Amino acid sequence: MQKKNQFIQYLSILIVQLITLLLLRRVSGLQIQSLTAAAGMAVVYLLALVIFWWLFINFFAYLPAWLYPTVTFILSGSLMMVLGNFIPGIIITDIRTAIRIIMILTGMSGILAGVLSLNIDQQYDKLVTRKMVARHEKPLQTDVPGFLFLEIDGLGEKMFRKAMQAGRMPTLKRWLDENTHKLIPWETDFTSQTGAMQSGIMFGNNTDIPAYRWWDRQNKRTIRSGYFPDAAALEDRLSNGQGLLANGGTSRANMFSGDAAESMLTISTVLNRDRETGPGFYSYLVNPFVFGKLITTFLTGVLKEWGQALLQWLRKGEIKVKSRNILYAFIRAADSRLLSYLTTLLVSNDILRGIPAIYTTYSGFDNVGHFTGTESRESMETLAEIDREFARLEHLTQHAPRPYHIIVLSDHGQSTGGPFKRSTGISFEQLVRSAVSGDSQIIETADINEAWDHINTLLSDSIQADSRLARVLRTMVRSKTHDGLVEMGNKHAKEKDFNAEQEKDADALIVYGSGSAGLIYLKEAAERVTYETIQDHYPDLLITILQHPDVGFVLVRSSENGDMVLGKEGIYFLDHDNFEGFNPLADYSPHAVQLLKRESSFPNCPDIIVNTRLDPQTGCIRGFENQVSHHGGLGGEQSRPFILFPNSLPYDGSPLLGAESIYHLLNGWRRQVQVGEFSS
Repeated sequence: MQKKNQFIQYLSILIVQLITLLLLRRVSGLQIQSLTAAAGMAVVYLLALVIFWWLFINFFAYLPAWLYPTVTFILSGSLMMVLGNFIPGIIITDIRTAIRIIMILTGMSGILAGVLSLNIDQQYDKLVTRKMVARHEKPLQTDVPGFLFLEIDGLGEKMFRKAMQAGRMPTLKRWLDENTHKLIPWETDFTSQTGAMQSGIMFGNNTDIPAYRWWDRQNKRTIRSGYFPDAAALEDRLSNGQGLLANGGTSRANMFSGDAAESMLTISTVLNRDRETGPGFYSYLVNPFVFGKLITTFLTGVLKEWGQALLQWLRKGEIKVKSRNILYAFIRAADSRLLSYLTTLLVSNDILRGIPAIYTTYSGFDNVGHFTGTESRESMETLAEIDREFARLEHLTQHAPRPYHIIVLSDHGQSTGGPFKRSTGISFEQLVRSAVSGDSQIIETADINEAWDHINTLLSDSIQADSRLARVLRTMVRSKTHDGLVEMGNKHAKEKDFNAEQEKDADALIVYGSGSAGLIYLKEAAERVTYETIQDHYPDLLITILQHPDVGFVLVRSSENGDMVLGKEGIYFLDHDNFEGFNPLADYSPHAVQLLKRESSFPNCPDIIVNTRLDPQTGCIRGFENQVSHHGGLGGEQSRPFILFPNSLPYDGSPLLGAESIYHLLNGWRRQVQVGEFSS
């Protein structure tokens, strides 16, 4: 029955290719005179594919990497043109036409394979990737297991279970059903966002990262975790050389490298021109067959987002945000499709080389969840796409030179509730402005789409290569390139304006939004300003904020009473671990006191932290950014990520609190399993 279904599926692809070829008759440089000729052309395409990879793997892959793009396109185009012209009724006039035909047919096959759930990518790995690695690397066989860490950015434990129950993640559900893996939750630090969580996971140290963006009192500037120079500086400060990926690991598409020996598409290492990225044969990805799939995957992703966005605006009763606009489709397609596919290709090579520890982040769900909600059809589809990538990687581990422990985890979840402005019509910045005197300056930071950080990392890494493709890309993004780094997205222009405002306005309040956490700094203060000083200078500020119906609590430091959590009807005194009146932390995590104490201990902790109100019945909580679902503060699913790990690895059942605890768990497993592979 299975073989019959596969026959029907492959026959469907053949029929679609025939229709595609008939439609291509109008393309300049191609003549197809009959249906029989078109069928012959489809066979020629498959034959050219087989011959191309046999020639390339055995003869041309030894050429310098900068020649790869030129050789692959000329070789594949020549084969298509020569073989195609042997078919009666077919005329291909030049190589460019032949290359276009190859790319279009590859793209159509990829689209239909996705619809029919065919394993074309696994066939590609079998016929191409495995042979390339075996020929060039000759990895040593070992019985010592490696570790494959697969992070799904922004997926909470509750949402993960829902996705599996809905049949969206069959690969991971199978692991649980077959009892090969165990699923456990863990709890984030107060600031539930990638900058703090991944640094803690990678280095066992996320000290003084109070939010995704914050004010550096010593240097008088904004720090942003996803900004190349800031990420590099954070890694230098946090790392002691014993990160999770030290001793031969690889980092792919992450924010931090974890002291990996090789790093690519990683924000913190883009500035390091001397870093190892991986073997030169990665460039074999630059060929018409992969290009065809990448282009069509990207374009269909754009079209799909436009259609889904239109349907969302037509539906009633859903939270909608204006930032889900026409341009967002390109961001979503690049992040959740293009980057995801490229990441899988890189990790595939690492697996087949037998790398001892591999860590990669799939960021598409986090991005889509922000703009559509975590339980939307779009978010579920993104998880299904990620699950297919994981199935591909699982299949490859069966052919690796060592066994692999596959660990799937998330760095945080997302809480739903929509924008803070939605309930009363005023933003966080407007609320602060309404509470201070007219001559006080308020500096508000612009909303940031973190997906641009991943896209800019991909482009910045790509233009550094010595190839014709890189030269074309460098020309394409020249106006957005500064000191060799690509800075796409409106946020960069806004941040420059913001920095100019910071220098101009000496006595100003700086306001940041980070999910459900709002941060307020007195710009010129050399150290954290006390509650008493705030009351002297801005007597209406705290009471105005607390009266807002969507504010849950405010954290300040008193010179008399120490750290205080202010609520509408009570105060929690953190230093004394007691409260008067109604406990403002009652609806939040049982560990809220511990988490807030640590946050308050950071040198760059804001003068005022505002956390929105959590609805204990629904789990909903407002966010200060223009998003449907969000993360960054305390409350709801944003603080409850997960780890899915093999049953064979030891775990004593103790609660996991904070990202640093995850480092100790994961690194402990590495040290226990790979004793002989660690340097002293």
